[in-house]
Amino acid sequence: MRVNRVDTVLDRGVWLLHEGERFTGEVVDTDVEGRVIGLTSYAHGVEHGPQAEWYPDGTKKSEGVTEKGNAVGEWREWHSNGQLAQYDLLDEHGDPLRTQRWDEAGTLVQDDSYQPLRG
Repeated sequence: MRVNRVDTVLDRGVWLLHEGERFTGEVVDTDVEGRVIGLTSYAHGVEHGPQAEWYPDGTKKSEGVTEKGNAVGEWREWHSNGQLAQYDLLDEHGDPLRTQRWDEAGTLVQDDSYQPLRG
């Protein structure tokens, strides 16, 4: 199921509801022109699954996956010119393993690796 963000409510700041029930499916965010600028997946009212954002011109802004509300795996963000801005690798708990950042010209400005926090 896919619904527009305006047709949902956040219950206690925790669960996303649609028609009074915890929502499972995709929520679409649109700008004032009606263009899709966000797509968020939910399971039982919690972010779970693919997530994506776009700039108003349709250029990808960010993408990644959540599991039970935690960002996990590979996440990417782009500058408005289409150049990769950031890459994050997160473990299954959402803890960072690697972060890389680039400026708008594509120059790497940060490259950090982290030790897993949990054994």
